[in-house]
Amino acid sequence: MYKITDHQFVICFLPTTIINEVITGAPEINLQKFIIREFENLQVLANTNLELPDVMGQIRSVQGSDLTNDAATTQVTVRLLITPMVTVYLSLWDEAVSTFRGLLKSGDISQSFMVVTTVNPKIFGGNLYLNSTPATQFYFDTDLPEISEFTRSLGGTSSDVFHCVDTMEGLQKKEVVSIANLNTFTFNSNEQTQEADFLCKARIVSVLHQNGWSFVSCTGCNRKLEKSGTSLRFNKYLTPIFTGVIRFRVELAVDDGQDSAMFVVFDKQMTKLIKKEAAALALEEAPNGGEEELPSCLEELAGKAFVFQIHVTPYNFTANHRSFTVSTLTEDPSIDNQPESASSNIEASSSEPVVGGNQTKGGGRTTSPGIDNVEKSRKRPRE
Repeated sequence: MYKITDHQFVICFLPTTIINEVITGAPEINLQKFIIREFENLQVLANTNLELPDVMGQIRSVQGSDLTNDAATTQVTVRLLITPMVTVYLSLWDEAVSTFRGLLKSGDISQSFMVVTTVNPKIFGGNLYLNSTPATQFYFDTDLPEISEFTRSLGGTSSDVFHCVDTMEGLQKKEVVSIANLNTFTFNSNEQTQEADFLCKARIVSVLHQNGWSFVSCTGCNRKLEKSGTSLRFNKYLTPIFTGVIRFRVELAVDDGQDSAMFVVFDKQMTKLIKKEAAALALEEAPNGGEEELPSCLEELAGKAFVFQIHVTPYNFTANHRSFTVSTLTEDPSIDNQPESASSNIEASSSEPVVGGNQTKGGGRTTSPGIDNVEKSRKRPRE
């Protein structure tokens, strides 16, 4: 049960409840009663499923496919300015997205300020997203006190124009995109989306080590072998007759000057990059602590810039997956490689003071989700 009112009492209707209309002497009840939550409250409520708040904001842009087809129910993402310094993503689904498309088609959305009711706040990739629910409604009436007060607070006008981006064609394969584009693509897609490849220029800020840099896989299918006591096994086989081999799985915290992410490089590409196989490297590192210590040849990757070819699969669209798989990588000659000390805290100016619900001061940029958050939120259990 979600909380959708601040009132101290809640009336629950039972199957035997009888409702009769009061014709005379009825109290006056407001047609609209909103629970407008501020950004800080939305962050606290995110991922808790305790309350479905209302939000007041200004539409900055609308992105989705087939935007004027009110019969379509695929996701539409709205960038919503909820304070002068905070923009969040409003994700519309099912009946709500159909209603919103209908408003776009009919031209009823004649101004950019609106109240959106009963949304479910979620944190995704360090950003705040507001997901619609079956009860979500949209209000654009400029006579509503909430809208008129919010409009005055921003110093804007109700006729401010926002732009719509129809992604019917989607991103093209092998297109050079930013990390923000990759995050948007995976968030706006679903598990039925076909596989795609993109190019992304970024610098390696650090090689993450909390999950190790290698794993033991089956020689037949390359799948990871599971530990069972002092032995290794793979549930696919009915017989334990198989052998294992050490392969690379290296997690890289990367930054493109605007956003951060975790890229994962597997055996073939890492072997090409450092010109050494994982098994040989493991033997060399055994006296130094083996998997517990990061080999120097991997540490030296920090500060170097590469063009990464990212392979996106339906696995990237699951709720618990927060990384991108690298299929190829080459050093980027257009960016001077820097030593690790110079690249550990890359900063860049942003054209907008806020992206995706991360607050900044003075127009500065905050890393999203940030290297520290990359390391904390992308952990996988050690076997």
